Amino acid sequence: MVTEDVGLGSQQALMDELLGGTGAKIRESGLDPTLEENLCALLERDHPNPDELVHRILLAERGNHVVIGGPNPPLYRAEGKLRPFAIPGSEVDEELSDVRDGQEVFVFGIGLGEQVAYLLRTRPTAKITVWDRDPWLIRLALGRQDYHRSLASGRLTVALGADLIEHLPHLHERNVVFHPTFRGIYKDEKHLADDAISGSVPTEGRRWIGLGMGGVVVSYIADSLRREGYSIFPLEVQRWDPRETEIALRKLRPERVITVNYEEHVADACDELSIPLVVWEVDPTTDRTPTPPETSKTESIRVFTLHQSHVEQLREAGFANVEHLPLGVNIKKRYPIRSDGEVGHVSVAFVGSSLIARAARFRRLFLQLHASFDCCGMESFETTENRLESILRADRADYTTYLTGDLIEEGFSDFLEAARRSGTPDDPRKWVAEIVASQKRIAYISALAGAGVHVWGDDGWKSVEATHPGLTYRGVADPGKEVTQIYGSADINVDVNRIYQPEVIPLRVFDVLACGGFMIAEYSNALAEQFKIGDELVAYRTLDELEDMVRHYSKHPEEAARIAAAGLKAVQTRHTMRERLKVLMDSGAARS
Repeated sequence: MVTEDVGLGSQQALMDELLGGTGAKIRESGLDPTLEENLCALLERDHPNPDELVHRILLAERGNHVVIGGPNPPLYRAEGKLRPFAIPGSEVDEELSDVRDGQEVFVFGIGLGEQVAYLLRTRPTAKITVWDRDPWLIRLALGRQDYHRSLASGRLTVALGADLIEHLPHLHERNVVFHPTFRGIYKDEKHLADDAISGSVPTEGRRWIGLGMGGVVVSYIADSLRREGYSIFPLEVQRWDPRETEIALRKLRPERVITVNYEEHVADACDELSIPLVVWEVDPTTDRTPTPPETSKTESIRVFTLHQSHVEQLREAGFANVEHLPLGVNIKKRYPIRSDGEVGHVSVAFVGSSLIARAARFRRLFLQLHASFDCCGMESFETTENRLESILRADRADYTTYLTGDLIEEGFSDFLEAARRSGTPDDPRKWVAEIVASQKRIAYISALAGAGVHVWGDDGWKSVEATHPGLTYRGVADPGKEVTQIYGSADINVDVNRIYQPEVIPLRVFDVLACGGFMIAEYSNALAEQFKIGDELVAYRTLDELEDMVRHYSKHPEEAARIAAAGLKAVQTRHTMRERLKVLMDSGAARS
């Protein structure tokens, strides 16, 4: 990650000054003048720890999740989509119409700060607290809106991240205003706010779980935990500075932390605070095999993985408690539901990424990193790319066995060793594996064009549609109701697994079956262990078998319906997220 530059001044000098507790004003720092005035006002406040709050705001990293400038309105990236989040003036007035002057107001989600600015202007005696999960949005709003008088007087209070916990006991006494965009993005915090407003969950005695944010599996875990009586606090582990995560855990003191995939800084913070950590290795990653913190009591870190082959690797890396655990499905979110007309009739459906952009990025990174190490005496990009291409060509002839892994190790051994010695967290072999995964997925799905396959996913599929008449690209599917309708309404759903992880059963398989859909999956021993192949779903081994099965079940819908019904029963009885959660929660070490 690259820390956002605060301007001409030295951010590090400023950090040292703030952490030293001097409370000195930020002057001649090179910050945007409005942001500077607002931060100075925060430092002048009679606040319990103003230095820390300003420090946390300045640690914000923009990343690429906020897009401002150009012809589009301001956009915020969440759940794989860019969403407009500016509030038109007429809507600001409408959203705040029930706020009376003199009230204590809690604004949930700062956005660009329009709601707060409007309240300060039109409700001159209202006392306002504004909270947001994202430090960058707070920094952005403080750079666009002049709040410094209200901040200095104490009329406006800013809260960030886990500060929300301290405000929950008082929300029922305040007029809570939800930002129209972020009330839908900050779903877990909104659950907490709604419970606090209604008084349905006691303030004392909560059973807190810190949950690392990211992806459908995390949302499944969160819903299942809430049904078991836990209170979930989201940890924005990808966008927060590691120090923000540590602050959140110190405030929260949860029973345990659960993350999807291993995050080193979360493990370090849990180790420091003696909080049990549960890691579920779910998503494909290009990182090398992680290692636990050096000072860790490794029994307090429990690691689960979808990959049978990773169990021994993780144990050898130093993790004492490692188990295989396949995915499960949230049957409250995925259930049989027919299309309401928007999806329409679909003979063959595939929902998933083309991986094209990802593959192109990894190809570029591989060539750039290879050139930087100069492993072959200033070999040209073109020569290196030709060597790489000759290796990639091997798998195109037969995608049933992953050959590239061994070939890349042989053909680029000097480069891979140099990359290992350099300490780079990425593994170039995994970049190449993702390139081959994309090639395979495109080859298999495009082969079904003659069967009228409909595809939902990233816009990389547009280029495939252009060259394969019969394949219809339908855009990005909403991960909620729309995906559920697609899976339940399509005559046939297909799955194409990543070639380098044949032992992993993708979430797509569980989700389709939970929606009552008929699934043609790719065969693996893991699939055969979890499902009765031929009774609960069907499985192919080669592209020819896939095409034959699509033709067969297109002509025999009654047979497909019988298998789909058995598959639905299988996931509802054996493969729910609730069942997986019992393993995740029961096996974690108790905090000392």
